[in-house]
Amino acid sequence: MGKVCATVVFILISIQAYAATVANYRGVYPVEEVDIREVILGKLKAMEKSGELAQRKKEVIESVSNHILRPEPINLPTTSTPETFTISPEVIVNEDIITPQGQLIAAKGTKINPFKKIAYKKALFFFNADDSRQVKWVQEHYKSYYHVKFILTGGNIREANLLFGRVYFDLKGVLAKRFELRHVPSVVTQSDLKWKIEEGAIL
Repeated sequence: MGKVCATVVFILISIQAYAATVANYRGVYPVEEVDIREVILGKLKAMEKSGELAQRKKEVIESVSNHILRPEPINLPTTSTPETFTISPEVIVNEDIITPQGQLIAAKGTKINPFKKIAYKKALFFFNADDSRQVKWVQEHYKSYYHVKFILTGGNIREANLLFGRVYFDLKGVLAKRFELRHVPSVVTQSDLKWKIEEGAIL
């Protein structure tokens, strides 16, 4: 036990002696931290001076503008053997729906069919405006419906606007998935208490 204590004391004395030597002969200096804000500001000034900043800004603006006019397409295929099918519009309530007065409107888990209360009179035309065959098909058929909404699954929004007036884009295919679309062009309308999907033939 005495040997262990002696060893510990020796180690402590050695460490103190080494620290004193460093302090006396080499010196101990404080660490100076660089302000990251100054680094970034300096980089930006250098980029501005070289013209790189203006070029980067131009590239970002062009990229955003192109994405707005031409979002990422869904890439649904066409078909020469079109089908017509229906799907249910029912939704399941995730939690109790209660009025501010505390009256229960719908309990969690309840299935609700909105077509029991309302009628949807619009026809939704889904198509890829980059495909001239689909554009022609839509132009030949949309006038058969009273009220139409044009929804792109691909193509340039500005160019489609010139042909059809106001158009929409199905970003990330949210609506296409909801209506279980298999091909484009497709027309979605209400039929009794269901959605009816009519595919168009593209030869």
